[in-house]
Amino acid sequence: MDLEFARPSEELIPAFGAFRDAFLATDQDMWREVHAPGRTDVLRYVEECRRFARGRMEPLVPTDTYWVFSGAEMAGELWVRHYLKHTLLRHGGHVGYAVQPKFRNRGVATAMLRFALERLRELGEVEALVTCDDGNVASARTIEKCGGVRIHDSRVNGRPHRRYLIALT
Repeated sequence: MDLEFARPSEELIPAFGAFRDAFLATDQDMWREVHAPGRTDVLRYVEECRRFARGRMEPLVPTDTYWVFSGAEMAGELWVRHYLKHTLLRHGGHVGYAVQPKFRNRGVATAMLRFALERLRELGEVEALVTCDDGNVASARTIEKCGGVRIHDSRVNGRPHRRYLIALT
């Protein structure tokens, strides 16, 4: 599948709205906590993504956000954290991603994770910590396909969370 990676922008808001609505239609709300404006105020969310990238969202770390397109349709959203500190060392890790339900099982998550790993190499990281919910078998498979080696798990809100390291050298 041919994918294009774009930074969030005002021009892409309609595509993001359709992407978000596809999740909400299946009762999957990906926009909580720091990403909450993505649910109700997308223009503010775009600006916050820019601030994340510049490292201006303390105590968070600089984070690049990419909106991933298959043609004119948004297939996924990707977050690449430049480095880790605090709770990101237990859960969250360097990379987060979400794939629109209709694009799942088509290689989108694998392509996004590979893109993220290359970005982390450019940033000088030597390994990436990537995590997923214990029950998210598809994400675990994607991480393992990209070289993830499972290390000790953590618990997030009482639920088991898988942790993987991926060598970047």
